[in-house]
Amino acid sequence: MAKLPIGELLKKFGYINEKQLEFTAKIKKIHQNKFFGEILKDLYFVSSMEIAKALSLQSGKEYIDLNEVYPSKEALYLVPQDIATQYKLLPLSVEEGKITVAISDPYNIIAVDILKKRLGKEVEIFVAEEEKILRYIQIYYFLLENPTEKKYESLIGRLKTEGVNTVLPELVDFTLSESIIQRASDIHISPQFLSTDVFVRVDGVMKHLFSFPKEIHQSIVSRIKVLSNLNIAEQRLPQDGSFSYTFMGGTYDFRVSTVPSSFGENIVLRILSKNLSLFSLNNLGLRDFQIEIINSLIRKTQGIFLITGPTGSGKTTTLYSILRKINALEKNIITVEDPIEYKFPFIKQTQVSDKIGFTFSAAVRAFLRQDPDVILIGEIRDEETAEIAIKSSITGHLVLSTLHTNSSISAIPRLLDLKVKPFMIASSLVAVSAQRLVRKLCPFCKEKREFSFDALVKIGFKPESLEKVGVKTSLEGFSSGKGCEKCGGTGYIGRKLLAEIFEIDDEIADMIADNLSITKIYQKAIEKGMKTIEDVAILDIMDGITSPQEVMRVIA
Repeated sequence: MAKLPIGELLKKFGYINEKQLEFTAKIKKIHQNKFFGEILKDLYFVSSMEIAKALSLQSGKEYIDLNEVYPSKEALYLVPQDIATQYKLLPLSVEEGKITVAISDPYNIIAVDILKKRLGKEVEIFVAEEEKILRYIQIYYFLLENPTEKKYESLIGRLKTEGVNTVLPELVDFTLSESIIQRASDIHISPQFLSTDVFVRVDGVMKHLFSFPKEIHQSIVSRIKVLSNLNIAEQRLPQDGSFSYTFMGGTYDFRVSTVPSSFGENIVLRILSKNLSLFSLNNLGLRDFQIEIINSLIRKTQGIFLITGPTGSGKTTTLYSILRKINALEKNIITVEDPIEYKFPFIKQTQVSDKIGFTFSAAVRAFLRQDPDVILIGEIRDEETAEIAIKSSITGHLVLSTLHTNSSISAIPRLLDLKVKPFMIASSLVAVSAQRLVRKLCPFCKEKREFSFDALVKIGFKPESLEKVGVKTSLEGFSSGKGCEKCGGTGYIGRKLLAEIFEIDDEIADMIADNLSITKIYQKAIEKGMKTIEDVAILDIMDGITSPQEVMRVIA
């Protein structure tokens, strides 16, 4: 395939449309010193990942997500950091006679030739985002010279010799940076009887990182409170705050929560990466047929589409991914959030504040006078918000929102609890998606095995779900291996979405209006072809993406 200009390439593979291409060309005339691809990213029309995937498709070289790969030390030692930085490539692994690297430009023949001559090895290349490559070059080469254990021991030793006031800023920075390196979503700093323990949540599972002397706990709390503009003198009441932190070329937002406990204030920090690549339906792990359903739903001009699931199941990420699929150059998109976690151009975002009476319902009422086409409501949490969301959805607006329920069908009784009449639900609700996040098997150490039908039923799978996808006697899949260096010994790297999408057609709407039992309604949806979350999970197991044990851990 001939090498196309970046704009035409992205259009060819469906990442941008003609109107976005034309708009970018206009902005390019204003910012002539910027590359076309840079402007596309600045406008949030595409992410770095989408550009890398387009280059991958054009060149025929496989794309690799560096968030889900850990380079070997042997590969890093072979390629000097200055060479890696100059040619924007990250060494990944070494086998006899071959080195594998991730590179941002698959057409960079000079870089490949230099590696071949320098190392005397064949070079296998994968395509990855330039920003990730450069960031991970800094991180991994830094870790080669400064192992985590060595840094930790140095800080503990310096606490005794130099005192807490001198070492504290470094110690907090070390905690934040190490958590980012571990790819954590949350940091828990918990005071205990003998120590202060730091845990991180990686791929949804808690992991102990390290411990600090109990005596310095309050100093750590005070330091984080100062960063978050919280009251360091108040130790009896919970507080919430936030701050930004820059590490190895990336900017991260931290949401901070403090709560008093029996041994002192407990701190939890949620890490929010400003990475647009997170917000893509194609990157969430949805099945192709589910993406088609969502694409058809967001073409509707009115109705309410709900995302449900427990806290931490990725509802906000899914909502933002859906927003990015809607052409903001043609539709007026308005969001009401608490808080605004990510900012997007061409989308009008507002943050509610209960302290001044600017609630979700008040914000939506105000925005209805702003001529919206699409309204995103961060969460439907009370009767007033539910009422205004439903009314907005039946008066010519597409409404996207979330509910805290454990299943898609549970959205109906939840709305009834919020005093929404059955006929109003029937006339407004177009679909509900229930979702969970499940860990993906490590591709480097996963083990192929056969699971018997009876064994799958024993650990919790429904016989009808197994039979529906063709499992009669056994299922060929994979289980987690013993763990390796690349997955940190867990057997898993990264997470993906599991979802069931419950669509409301005329027949199901009539059943809702007639206030029939949710069991009958749910069964009717299944008869009409709805794939349950368990059905989808079994398909992922058959594809070797995750394991039966992991699925049951999440959905049981």
